[in-house]
Amino acid sequence: MFYFRINKLKIFDNREGRRFRRKIGRKEATVQLVSFVTTENTELPDLQSYLNANDINEKNALLQQMMATTFQSKKLTPIQHIKDNQQITFGDVGYVLFQSESIPQQFDWQCIVIEIDEQQREMGAVMQEIINSKEMDTFAGNFGTVVAMAANPVFVASIEIGKFLIDMIGKVLGKNHDDMIGLFYMSLNQREHYPHGERKKDNVPDLTNNVLLDYSIFGF
Repeated sequence: MFYFRINKLKIFDNREGRRFRRKIGRKEATVQLVSFVTTENTELPDLQSYLNANDINEKNALLQQMMATTFQSKKLTPIQHIKDNQQITFGDVGYVLFQSESIPQQFDWQCIVIEIDEQQREMGAVMQEIINSKEMDTFAGNFGTVVAMAANPVFVASIEIGKFLIDMIGKVLGKNHDDMIGLFYMSLNQREHYPHGERKKDNVPDLTNNVLLDYSIFGF
């Protein structure tokens, strides 16, 4: 078995009401995490059908289906009442973001931490806006070429979909005044980073230096 857990997050700036803090004081935020994990054992059931398809409309429909399926399973329940400089703990054993029956040789994690307004939109609507965007047309045009050339098409396809969704989630929610709090990209391999199936790190900064993460890996 293999487990990847987050044990603690510390958020320095919750991004809530930054322009109005001098007038009304410190505000609490509702925080949403969207997390993508990819290993060499990741499955994308529609990928082979996508690669075999010749009709552009069929390929686009299959790509959208893969993206929607990936997106649907990666959202965590929003966490409310988060203040600046607050630590978010996940019990005494942490929260499992990913588990598998075997220890993967490759492990890729992408995660965006977002401040969402109280009047939050359904994330399904966010997905639809991503699909209808101009960026989606560009992504779809490049996706097939990148994946077809890969030694492990499923692994590469999953990473590419995750990166695109993370980027677009930030852009789409930003238009709705939902600010990005933090962003994590992490690529590990068993030989270098968890040769005995274990790894534990505390106070890992995100790419914006606004969030600190404690995480652990345990495999046997």
